[in-house]
Amino acid sequence: MIEKYYLFEELGKQESATIEKRLFLKHYDKKTIIFEEDDIVDSIYFIEQGEVEIYKKVSGEKQQHIINLSKGEFFGEIGTLNDNKRFANAKAKTDVQALVLLKSDFERILKNDRNIRYKIYKNFLNEMIKRLRLSDTKFKKFFRTVLRGN
Repeated sequence: MIEKYYLFEELGKQESATIEKRLFLKHYDKKTIIFEEDDIVDSIYFIEQGEVEIYKKVSGEKQQHIINLSKGEFFGEIGTLNDNKRFANAKAKTDVQALVLLKSDFERILKNDRNIRYKIYKNFLNEMIKRLRLSDTKFKKFFRTVLRGN
């Protein structure tokens, strides 16, 4: 079940089962705020159905879109690995079904199984590199547009 998520794709059956035991399914109605910037990090979300928008508030009510995520993607993982607060907001663009893994369960799994820890950290770093490259491309495009005055 979880091997479709990039974070877990290298896990074996036993390792996957260890994590799957800790997951629970949660529904979010369209336009529901899943979490907000500066919230305490308490879980990671794995999208089973629907679409989630990740964005930052830039001034007042103005929002800066970061990315839309859909089935097979995950979010909320950054703060679980570095003990920071949420750095962005997550909102259900459509009705969303998400598997949720509590931070406390995730930390316990990583602490108790170094093989799982290694595989997840490796996949996490690869995903962050991919997202940074995507962000870099978007920022370059944005600045080219601004500099041209379009």
